[in-house]
Amino acid sequence: MTDAVSFSTSVKHELAHLPVERSCCRRMEVAALLRASGRISISANHRLACILGTDSSPVARRFIRMLKSEFHLRPEVLVMRRQRLRKNLTYVVRIPQQPGLVEMLKELGFLDAEGRLQEWGYLEELEQEHCRCAYLRGTFLGTGWVASPERQHHLEMTTTSTEAADALGQLLFQCGIPVRLAYRKESLVLYVKDADQIAHFLGLVGAHQALLRFEEVRAIKEMKNQVNRQVNAETANLTKTVEAAARQVAALERLRARDGLKDLSEPLRELALLRLSHPDASLKELGEMCVPPVGKSGVNHRMRKLMELARRYENG
Repeated sequence: MTDAVSFSTSVKHELAHLPVERSCCRRMEVAALLRASGRISISANHRLACILGTDSSPVARRFIRMLKSEFHLRPEVLVMRRQRLRKNLTYVVRIPQQPGLVEMLKELGFLDAEGRLQEWGYLEELEQEHCRCAYLRGTFLGTGWVASPERQHHLEMTTTSTEAADALGQLLFQCGIPVRLAYRKESLVLYVKDADQIAHFLGLVGAHQALLRFEEVRAIKEMKNQVNRQVNAETANLTKTVEAAARQVAALERLRARDGLKDLSEPLRELALLRLSHPDASLKELGEMCVPPVGKSGVNHRMRKLMELARRYENG
């Protein structure tokens, strides 16, 4: 994947070329694509037409192939430029009134038994896991977006229908992916920000190459974060050690100026002189210099006594 191609675009490109063996799954993908980025128009003389728009030519080709193979419909294709100064193209797939169109719309839940439009219709195929995955794949191909893993963890899909949003949310929940819902202008946005759930989604819909990329970047980021945490912890410990050593040296210098070192026991005098001679050494290093060597806890105990004696000399 080059920098010019977004991670989301690469995911859609991979999914658009994914083979689907089951006829039921192909039908669910068509249903999801139509629900996500299509619309149904009814003319004044009650003629139906379906229109789907996408900025991905592989998605448009995939949709057309499935329409022909599964429903034997003949769509029309129109390529348009979004804006005069931009190179982005929009591919409009239109399915005009023809035999089989009404039957398809009823089968896919867009029309009820009387032929009336409905926001959501029960699809028996979604009781099967493989069809649920196909439906999620079609929805993502239609309106999905996933952020580059180098930047953030965010995946979303949009719809304009409350019933469709509720059904899609339930579908994702059944697949182990709880989502949040937000309103954006006239759209309902279902989104996920958890890295594990995004990875799970990519695996469910069949974007295995994208999943490998996602996990690779995620592992590198985690390693960098772990190194940064370790460096920050070591820096904090080093700063704490240096500040403590500076306080110890200052206290022992004052103690020596008052001729207080001569009254110390031999172990305390030895440690005091070592600290004054090695102001940058850690407690562990000071203990190793003692004769005989002393552990860190022993050095810490002696240093506390020295600091207490220094305070007494200053207050006395």
